[in-house]
Amino acid sequence: MMKNKKLYAAAAILAMLIILLAGCSLGSKMSSSPFLDDLSISMEDTPNKGDKTAHAYKMEIKNSAGELVDVDRVRIHLSMSMTGMNHKLKAEMERRGLGEYYSKVYLPMNGDWKAIISLKKDNHEREISLQL
Repeated sequence: MMKNKKLYAAAAILAMLIILLAGCSLGSKMSSSPFLDDLSISMEDTPNKGDKTAHAYKMEIKNSAGELVDVDRVRIHLSMSMTGMNHKLKAEMERRGLGEYYSKVYLPMNGDWKAIISLKKDNHEREISLQL
């Protein structure tokens, strides 16, 4: 009987350890990579003449040799700090050609917007902050 209690206790401890390790690995953040760290971006904002809230963002991604390169995913997170307001937008950028991405967004108001660009390649991710 005592042997069964020890066996159950050991199994319970082992199960808790496995759950703890699995939980820790689920919450791990993605990290950058040498490929992503080598990239530079340029972004162009083209406001729509008829509708001042419509903006088309064109982005180019280049490596250190100045060559256009692709990544798996590009997201743009826009925010505007203004007392009493919390303006935020998210958009996925669409690939238009090698290293060229595009997104059209409607800003709730004109002003100084901050963009955080998220580049993802394989299991790695890098964020770049820009002032628009």
